[in-house]
Amino acid sequence: MHAMETRSSKTRKLRNPNYSPENYTGDDRITHLPDAILHHILLLLPIKSIVQTSIISKRWRTLWYTFPDLDFTTIIPPATPLTKILHFNNFRNGDVITRILSLRNNLSDVRSLRFIACMSFSGLQILIRHAVRLSVQELDIRVETSDTFNFPRSIITHECLRVLKMKACPNFRLPPSRIMRSGFQTLQTLSLSYVYLGNQSSNLADMFTDCSFPQLKKLHMKSCYNLNYLRVGCRLLEELELKKCFSLQGLEILSPRLVTLKVSSCFNASNIYKTWVQIDTPRLHSLIWVNNSITSNNCVQNLVYLHDATVGLLVTQQDLDAEGLLSVSSFVSGLSHAVSLTLDPTFIEIMSKNNPLVAIFFNLFTKLNSLELQTSEVLCLAGVLKVCPFIHTLIIKITNSYKRERRRNRLSWDLSRSWEEKYWESQIKDLGPLLHHLKIAKIHGFSEYDISVVKFLLQHGKVLQEFILYLGDDCSRGYRQPEKLKSRIMGFTRASVDVKLAFH
Repeated sequence: MHAMETRSSKTRKLRNPNYSPENYTGDDRITHLPDAILHHILLLLPIKSIVQTSIISKRWRTLWYTFPDLDFTTIIPPATPLTKILHFNNFRNGDVITRILSLRNNLSDVRSLRFIACMSFSGLQILIRHAVRLSVQELDIRVETSDTFNFPRSIITHECLRVLKMKACPNFRLPPSRIMRSGFQTLQTLSLSYVYLGNQSSNLADMFTDCSFPQLKKLHMKSCYNLNYLRVGCRLLEELELKKCFSLQGLEILSPRLVTLKVSSCFNASNIYKTWVQIDTPRLHSLIWVNNSITSNNCVQNLVYLHDATVGLLVTQQDLDAEGLLSVSSFVSGLSHAVSLTLDPTFIEIMSKNNPLVAIFFNLFTKLNSLELQTSEVLCLAGVLKVCPFIHTLIIKITNSYKRERRRNRLSWDLSRSWEEKYWESQIKDLGPLLHHLKIAKIHGFSEYDISVVKFLLQHGKVLQEFILYLGDDCSRGYRQPEKLKSRIMGFTRASVDVKLAFH
């Protein structure tokens, strides 16, 4: 970017035979744009390039001093190994960021500040105080420290803060609940990662309410150690995500405007008979519940607007006794309003071997329109497809890790394929309702090993309208001549004359 025209560049223009004075004004239109527009343009550049523009002129130096969005996570160290180490250590100790903030006057507010730093707790406190002085609205902190790291209290009562994301390695501690509840009146997004609660688990019992977070709309919590019980009742909350909170035993969600809920890798299996869940969120649209042990007591209700649900419970055959099946049923029954269902691959394998578990889903999801399944073995899907006989859309995502070692010679492959075709044909009676309702089928990661299920759906899908096959890695690399495979599939007979077959 050239803000000022040098004498040499002007001479080159004058010597250009196509140069016309009428078409040249000599004005620097970019430099004369308002600060807000220039700030928006600079926002597209990494911060190192923004700093470099400050040497162009006094005007551009002022732009750097007033630039409102400081993202220091985009700094790329030099390529030389030695200078890379020196640059990395010098920058990541946080001193550079602190000096930059200290040079700004109180009229140069910081809208957003993001950084990754290795620093002491006292150094972090100083940096945060400068950010608060500059009325920071969005703060994204990722800190590595060997100190005992306590949550910076100057953030809590900061009246301008809208977004706070904090991640510390190894972890950090929250202040007492009475202090936490005294602030955050303007916060809209909160993300906490690697929080160590110790004996302070009760800190979060009644913290996430309208009294403490009246404006909160997004809450993300990851790796919160010793978190046993969590209650969330913020009235304006729209998005909640909990991840790797392994010690969680009780979860209560009572936010009336919640739209998206993601809970993964929570609830330790050793506490299966002491755990409970209560969810009452009438506006919930999307639910992801994966890698969680089944909870003994469940009250999932009023999910009347639930559109898509993803379910993946960590269970074994031993867990699915009478009491375990009752626990699964009480949880899944709350999801019966879902229009689209996605099942985790591990959970699919369990379902394929447990008829009572299949029956639970069959009885609860008879109105399902869309079903998505991910698996490494297509054959195990036959039992699961009985769950939702009236779906219109079926999406199968095949993982290909098993295919490289499968069927090493052509003879064994041909025999196996013949057996698989006979197996699918034996399922026609049980899958009859599905074959009379299925209109759209999509298979991702498809290869020649999955040709039997493709043939079955084409030959028996009575109302099939669209069938899309997304070729897997083996086919895309030219493995076993994919064009011949396509030609073979195109030659299969089709029960529906309206079906359109496509390859991607």
